[in-house]
Amino acid sequence: MKITGLWPGDRIKWRKVAFTIQSTWQDGTVDLWDADNHALIENVPASELEAI
Repeated sequence: MKITGLWPGDRIKWRKVAFTIQSTWQDGTVDLWDADNHALIENVPASELEAI
């Protein structure tokens, strides 16, 4: 699966919560950064993301 249009630093919504993309991976997943909670959420399928 190829991720197009998503780059580290982009703001997106996942499960109705805003996050920043930390990393994109060739397997179609991304790592999300939640700056408010200082948490990294790994291996989220790009198909579940919504552009802000």
